[in-house]
Amino acid sequence: MQFYEKLSFVMNLTQITNRELAFKAQVDPSLISRFRSGKRGLPRNLEPLRRMADILAERCNGEYQRRALSELAGVRRVLIDKQDQLAEFLFCWMCDDADGVDRFMRSFESLTIKGVAANSTSETASISQKGNFIHFGNEGKRAAVRFMYQHLLARQVPGTICILADETDDWLMEDYDFTSQMQSWLLDCIRQGCQICHIIPPIYSGDQILETLARWIPLYMTGRVKAYFYPHIRDRLYRHTIIIQPGEIAIASHSMAGEPTSYATMLTTDPGVLRATEAEFQAYLALCRPMLNTYSEPQKLFQCFMKFLSPQSFRIQKLISLSAVTAPFELVADSIEKREDPEQKRLGELYLQEMKQLEQKQDQYNLIDMVHLASAEQVRAGTVPITATCWSVGALYYTPKTYALHLKKILHILNTHENYHFVPLEGDAEQESSLMVKENHRALLVHNSEPFTVFEISQPEIVGLYREYLLRLAEKVGYKGIHRTKIKSRLRELIQELEE
Repeated sequence: MQFYEKLSFVMNLTQITNRELAFKAQVDPSLISRFRSGKRGLPRNLEPLRRMADILAERCNGEYQRRALSELAGVRRVLIDKQDQLAEFLFCWMCDDADGVDRFMRSFESLTIKGVAANSTSETASISQKGNFIHFGNEGKRAAVRFMYQHLLARQVPGTICILADETDDWLMEDYDFTSQMQSWLLDCIRQGCQICHIIPPIYSGDQILETLARWIPLYMTGRVKAYFYPHIRDRLYRHTIIIQPGEIAIASHSMAGEPTSYATMLTTDPGVLRATEAEFQAYLALCRPMLNTYSEPQKLFQCFMKFLSPQSFRIQKLISLSAVTAPFELVADSIEKREDPEQKRLGELYLQEMKQLEQKQDQYNLIDMVHLASAEQVRAGTVPITATCWSVGALYYTPKTYALHLKKILHILNTHENYHFVPLEGDAEQESSLMVKENHRALLVHNSEPFTVFEISQPEIVGLYREYLLRLAEKVGYKGIHRTKIKSRLRELIQELEE
């Protein structure tokens, strides 16, 4: 469920009006109306939501109300029986989308191809006769999927595996070992030369899409998966699953919303049914748009970053080190000179030319730049990477002189561009990933560990989810008014310390 659905449910359950809730929570009634209609998402300032949660908890005091809430949210009654527990639960539950992004970002760097491969299985079995085979329930669906992948691995026929699955994933998630096995089967198919065409399910909640991304990112890293999404609102009543390698084998199942299982799952190798199933998948695919591109090669990474930086519009980003966008040209030129590979030198020179052209545009720095600011000790230890070199093979590292030079450039931009904001972040950035968002356009999710990979995401709901997460983080740290003055002072102090 999305935020507006959760809020409307609890307000209907407690029979409170927009005006009454707005009055008690000290907000404008029109804000409540926009929340409930879905026109306004989670606010970056969550304090009004905390007050609303307290008010709703006070009114949710009947047996029926708490039982209904318990069943919908999937929590035990004992956890919400006390009013203070209920208020905290309501607040966290309504804000779950924002928390979900934070959890996803903390685990993102640990998602690797190697981690999936470790669970790989060599069990294979080919289906010898052509025909249709019917399976029932969740266990039957898992059996059908198992037969399909064992057949494909045994046959070793390169091709494209097409996947569309917007039914409930209970059949998958109730058996953790099977979930891990299915990832391994797909990876083994990719290693045998297969490609995957994946249509992600319609997005009903932030948590849902983040869970889907977490399962699929190790496969996206291979560069052999093309992901798509359906761009329009659709009826959630009728749902179906199609997994097919054209001409070889397919699985198809259908269910209704709210049903925990498919009524039946058909595994087929019948040529006529295969053609009909492929036609159904292709008809749906024709209505979809690309959701995600994966880049790991230097040339492709360069093109991706340049496309992201132009045309100009508002951007917000969180990086493990100082931004390449604010890097002084002297630093970039020095980094290029230290490269021995001719192709890396060529790309570096192209990058420098592009950045010089971009800097001539006054709106280049319409940017909120959140960065893990290194200490002087970390810089002197030679452990702080130069972001502009991370996309090529072998990152280079700052010296006290070059780090101070970069900080001076940032200070200059802060003094000359009001629409540029620098937000220093605390904590160790070693295990963190980077996230860059261009408003109403796309997001770049950067996997900094090996293999260095950038995921270019264009699905609007995901881009919006990341944008709100970053804005909320920036405002939590503070970057305007007195905060901006303190940040400048902090940068001057660090520069002085580096130059001592």
